[in-house]
Amino acid sequence: MNKQAVTLSVLTLVTSFTFAQKPIKKQGTPVKANVQTATAKKTDPIVFTYGVDTVYKSEFERLLSKNRNQKETPTEESVREYLDLYQNFKMKVKEARNMNLDTFSNFKNELAGYRKQLANPYLTDKKASENLVKEAYEHMLTEVNASHILITCTENAKPADTLVAYNKALELRKRYLKGESFDSIAAKNSDDPSATSNYGNLGWFAAFDMIYPFEKMAYNTPKGQVSMPFRTRFGYHVIKVNNTRAATGEVKVQHIMRSTGANASAETVAEQKFIIDSVALALNSGKVTFDEMVTKYSMDEGSKPNKGIMNWISSNSRFPEEFKEVAFSLEKDQVSKVFSTTYGFHIIKLVESRPVATFKDLEESLKTKVARDSRAESSKASVSARIKRENNFKENAVNFKAFINACDSSIFMEGYVLDEKKFGKNVLFSIGKNNYTANDFANYILKTHDHFEPGQSVYMMVNNIYKRYVDDEALAFEEAQLENKYEDFRNLMQEYHDGILLFDLTDKKVWNKAVIDTVGLEQFYEANKTKYMWKERVKYLTYSCLDEKTKKAAMKMAEAGKSSDEIKAKLSKKMTGAVVVTEQKAERGESSNTDKLYDKKGVVDIANENNQYKFNFVVGLVNPEPKTLREAKGLVTSDYQNYLEKEWIKELKAKYPVTINEETVKSLFK
Repeated sequence: MNKQAVTLSVLTLVTSFTFAQKPIKKQGTPVKANVQTATAKKTDPIVFTYGVDTVYKSEFERLLSKNRNQKETPTEESVREYLDLYQNFKMKVKEARNMNLDTFSNFKNELAGYRKQLANPYLTDKKASENLVKEAYEHMLTEVNASHILITCTENAKPADTLVAYNKALELRKRYLKGESFDSIAAKNSDDPSATSNYGNLGWFAAFDMIYPFEKMAYNTPKGQVSMPFRTRFGYHVIKVNNTRAATGEVKVQHIMRSTGANASAETVAEQKFIIDSVALALNSGKVTFDEMVTKYSMDEGSKPNKGIMNWISSNSRFPEEFKEVAFSLEKDQVSKVFSTTYGFHIIKLVESRPVATFKDLEESLKTKVARDSRAESSKASVSARIKRENNFKENAVNFKAFINACDSSIFMEGYVLDEKKFGKNVLFSIGKNNYTANDFANYILKTHDHFEPGQSVYMMVNNIYKRYVDDEALAFEEAQLENKYEDFRNLMQEYHDGILLFDLTDKKVWNKAVIDTVGLEQFYEANKTKYMWKERVKYLTYSCLDEKTKKAAMKMAEAGKSSDEIKAKLSKKMTGAVVVTEQKAERGESSNTDKLYDKKGVVDIANENNQYKFNFVVGLVNPEPKTLREAKGLVTSDYQNYLEKEWIKELKAKYPVTINEETVKSLFK
């Protein structure tokens, strides 16, 4: 069983924690550390004590409220039921702590993993993220056809090389504005290798088809106009927006293809054209179905096993334009004429079409895509800026300059050994009371494994990594403060902490023990086996025979009173296994077929089907009897787990005596 799923189930059942189901709500204003003082405890009534520990009303009421409608006053029954569960929970967690289970590395690693997930909502700019999701959806509603010119320039290029690349891109833009053909400029000057064949035209695209800076510039450049040079990780681009159109959604088509290949001879092309034309004539005659023609003639091995039906196709999918143009021109169930692409000849039939889904339907998937996309960096930068503002961020430009001067390309090489004396403990920046030194940054560079290439600038490379380092440390600083700043985060982390401990110890004491303690399980079964009873059952033998002749012979012998062993011995002389007999028992109601046997005795024929030759021999009714441990193992194991749980609770109550404050408990349901 998946441990995470079980952990969440345990917490939900025992303490009504609902964290995996609800988004974390951030408080509008961070709170100060919630350290309960003696004064605060005096005003917070006690619900119960267990051993030397105490559960106060605020804690109990907060968790109780998660399991009920806030508008309804809890009943006495629900409060006392929850009280009993929560006592058991707190005792188990206390026991786990006393056993030091929370010091084990696997526990710490698991809790750290959960913490990372829970911290994410606090380390993103909610408004910026929402805007990015909305922008992505808006881009999905419109498709852009654009051409571009690329002048390559690495992210870490020397400033002089960067300026040369920018000026070259700017000059090419000016040439277009003076009347020169964009296609010609792209084909002769663009560093995009495909420009020699496509003249820089990228076809139709929409959200997530291009890297985000390119996508954003394409959508911000009016139709028919050319952008200023802008930079991506590939270099400088100039975009010309050729056209825009409303997104056409997606279509699903059924496909028949005769393949020719790029270098097919004229003879091959003619042969395949003749075949596809013959298929078209047959379809037009109405005497054959599209499915039949797919099976017989299609050479598209990808779609052929699925009757020629392809996956959903969008207008900006990487299919030949001729194919998409035909696909989106068809009405439902309409069959196209023969058309060709670089792959060969095609006939398609429109199976289904659908428009772009609504924002509501796509919102969650868009959030995931945005979080994984480079556009999420802007949200990260926004949060980093806020953290720096709130925590008195300071930089030491002199020390940073000294750091860069101490660097050369060797720091990026494999096997570089850091000389801490070389960089020292000079502070590069501070966040709050935390100082980050040159040695800290040098170690970060080694961990990033950024690869240095000839022509790159050490200065630019270090500077770019430094920006990442500052942002990463700002986020790490904020993450470390979350328990102190946000009460809901602190409570949630405590719930995860206790929930994992509960799982680990319960697995050890109950779940896994019931599986591996075979002696204890057998003893429990023997003491309680009358709980696991079969009802009255019909006992019968099923004879499976080699053929009709063998079946008739076996039935005759059975009717004559011969035993199954005698029948098998005689009829299996010539061929081993000519007769196979299985003994079975069935309770009334298990199936209509076995229910019919209750009023039968002796041979009962079974109709021959699918070359199977069988008959039953009804022995008679069997009185109720205990199931064997093997037959009832699932139920026995479950009951044994419950037994172990109850015995464990008894031990815990003896070890951590519980005292309930009835006055406080009654105040919860009045």
